[in-house]
This record gives sequence, C-alpha cells and structure tokens, in this order.
Amino acid sequence: MEFSQFCSCGRSGYAYLKQCVDGCARQGRSYEFVRCRMPSGCRPVETTVGFWREDDTWYLYFRPAVDYYGRDPWLAAFFEDGSFQRFPSFQALVRRLQDLDPDAVELPKPSPMPGLFRRLSEALQGRVFGQDRAVEAVSFKLYSHVCKQAPNRPLSLIFYGPTCVGKSELAKEIAPVLNQLLEADRYQMVWTELNTFTEAHSVYRLTGAPPGYVGYDDQPVLEAVRRNPCTVFMFDELDKAHPEVLKVFMSILDEGRCAARKEDEEGHRELDFRRCIFLFTTNTDLSAGPPRRLGFALPEAPETSKAAEPSGPAGLAQRLFWENERARQALTRAGVLREIAGRFSGLIGFQPLSEEAKMAITAKQIRALGREYGLEITQVDPAIAQALTPREALSLRSTAVILEGVLTPFFLSQSDSVLPGMAYRLAGTAEAPQLLPEREPAFSCSFLERKEPKEL
Repeated sequence: MEFSQFCSCGRSGYAYLKQCVDGCARQGRSYEFVRCRMPSGCRPVETTVGFWREDDTWYLYFRPAVDYYGRDPWLAAFFEDGSFQRFPSFQALVRRLQDLDPDAVELPKPSPMPGLFRRLSEALQGRVFGQDRAVEAVSFKLYSHVCKQAPNRPLSLIFYGPTCVGKSELAKEIAPVLNQLLEADRYQMVWTELNTFTEAHSVYRLTGAPPGYVGYDDQPVLEAVRRNPCTVFMFDELDKAHPEVLKVFMSILDEGRCAARKEDEEGHRELDFRRCIFLFTTNTDLSAGPPRRLGFALPEAPETSKAAEPSGPAGLAQRLFWENERARQALTRAGVLREIAGRFSGLIGFQPLSEEAKMAITAKQIRALGREYGLEITQVDPAIAQALTPREALSLRSTAVILEGVLTPFFLSQSDSVLPGMAYRLAGTAEAPQLLPEREPAFSCSFLERKEPKEL
C-alpha cells in the first residue's frame, strides 16, 4: 500500500475507511496499514499508518515516526504537525489528506531510465580507474536490478581479485552514484568487515542473538533493512568469515527474506531484502577455469579475443555468464558450499592495475590530500603523477602515506600564498613541486571608498 492512496481514494473509498475505523473503535482498537510506502523524501520509506477514533475525535498516526527531508512545502507542513495528528471530525481528516499536492504524494514508480546503463558506466568509470571491464559488468547488473518494478530477490555481487585494485572503492561509490542518477535519496550503505566474523557464534551479529545471550539488545546488521528497504550491504573480506556466517545468506540471496530474532513494533519478524544490493569482496583468485570434466558438464566457454567478443547487452550477458560459471567453480574449490556459490547474482573479477591506472589514482589521492590542507587542486601534471607513484610500494594504500610525507611540507609552505576559491595545477618535479593557478578565483572582491565624516 502507498500513502498516496489515502489522498486520492474517492468518496466511496473514504466511506469504506470510515466504516472499518468505526468497527475497530467499537472494539477499542485502531485500524492499521502496515508497511505503507511513503512519498519520496520521507524517512523511513515504509511505516505503519493507523486510524483511530475516540468519541468524536479522530486520530492519524505513523509508527515509527516519519521525518520529511524533501522540498515540497505541503508535505513539509503536513509532517511538521507530528506523527500523531488529531482531528475534530472524519471530514477534517479527509480534507487534510486531500489538500496535499498529488504530484508530491505520488510515489514515483521505478522504470527503465533511458541511457541509465551508459550513465552508470560513465559515472563509475570516472571514480574507479583501471577496471573498465569490471565497472561495465557491475553497471549492467545494477541496471538490470534497479529497473525491476517487483524484484523477487536482491542483487548480490562478489568482487574478487588482488588487493588494492578498486574492489572496495567501487562498492563505496554505488549508493551515491545511484542516488545521483535516480535523483532520489533512495539508497543507504551499511559496511561490515567480515574479518571479525571468524567464530560460529558471530552469526548472531547479523540476525540478532537469542534471548538471554550476550548481544541480545544490540542492533543486528541486517535489521538496517527495516529503516530502508533499498539498503546497500557491503561485506568486506568474504574469505575470512566463518562458514556458518555464509549459511545465513542462503535464504536471503535466494528468496530475499529471512527471520529476525526480535519482532518489530508491529510484531513482525520477517526482513524483506528484495530491493537491497549485497556486495562481497575477496582477495581469492577466482579467475582460473575449472579442470576439464567428463560426462554431462557445462561446455567450456569459447576462447575469443577481446576484439572478437560479441557486443551489445546480449554479448555482455553471454560474457558474464561464462565468467560467472568459472568463478563459481573456483569458489566451490575454495571451500564454499555449492548451494551457496550458486545463489550469487554475479561474480566480478578485478585485474591488476596498469601503470596508467596507478598514475590516475595517484593524481586522485593528491587532489584529496590537497583538499585536506585547503587547496583546490583540479589538475596534476602526468610527469609529477608518474614521479610520485612508487614502483615498489606494497599497495596503493601505502602510496597515500608516501604522498602525505612528500607533499605535506610543500602544501604547508604554500598556505600563506594560496587564495581561497582559486583552483591550482600541481606541476614541477617530485623534488621541486609547483602550484600554478588554473583559473581565476571563484569570488569577486569589491572595495568601498572610505569617506571622511563631514564637519558639522
């Protein structure tokens, strides 16, 4: 049910609603609609809408309470009155609902946006460097899931490959990019490190501990879906988790549901993940194909060069199928149960970074470091980016530490001469870096002529 239906249900609909509320009032109960979807800009996006009558006074309430962060003035005024509103008559309650702007109350239906796949690929490739094939695959999977009006299961992806090649970075960018392209604050992200789930009993931190056990009152990770059914769950280092932890995801990834240990305020235990996105990362190499088998085994993927790969969505889907099957076989050889490995929507491989990609990441790190010191660096010359990219660094995470040690004295020496609002280009050499103005200041100064007071 959607909240907009209360605002435009017509005379017969309101008459039926009044009849139901009157019947419940004679029994001392309220009439409720659980998991009612709220308009865009509301948090939570689903809540219980209840109607209650006591004598000649009518009440409308939301449980849990609803906060509105959108821009529509009618909805803002409506929710400013609180989540427990009182009306002198049923007609007054109806008028209050009918006064709301229909365009703002109507929940936008998810639909295939023109060019969404291409825009997703371009946006993610602008933030994650050197992984074009992985970004293309992830964008295709996201596009397929987001455009579903009634998904039966969540999207679940495993990012595998060497350490520090962009797996976690891509995962962090998915929620903000989706919110930006869909023009709605729909997705939130919950990050969990699975290297702390190495014991069998740690599974309770996902769904909740039984009554009487330590951690019963703690908020389980998966219950974030009660606040937002479009949550992006990120589980880092899948290979470090205990096997019992992975079994929790079997029903979630297949059916989109699981039971929580504790009931919610309406007495429900079921958690609905069908609109969620589950992301897992692992450093395990899943790129090697399975050994040749006899009997009724899947035919091996045809060996094709990159130039001979089929193009278009159908070609991409075919390529992802063979890559996923090889990765699933490798996942089972790594010790993951076959029934779990088959439930993931996709397994996306990440390649070692090229020198060009490492330079682009170094430039990105330099720009981020400059912002920490109040410097807006919009461009880094390729020569200095190459010079500041260590050849023997353990990973790109250690590169950030090296950059901070090299550039901090230089940035501090420039603090007195830097103009606020000015964009700069980092040039020169690693031994003698230079900050050159990239454009005019983003502000203008005007000075008033000082006039001496006149003598009286």
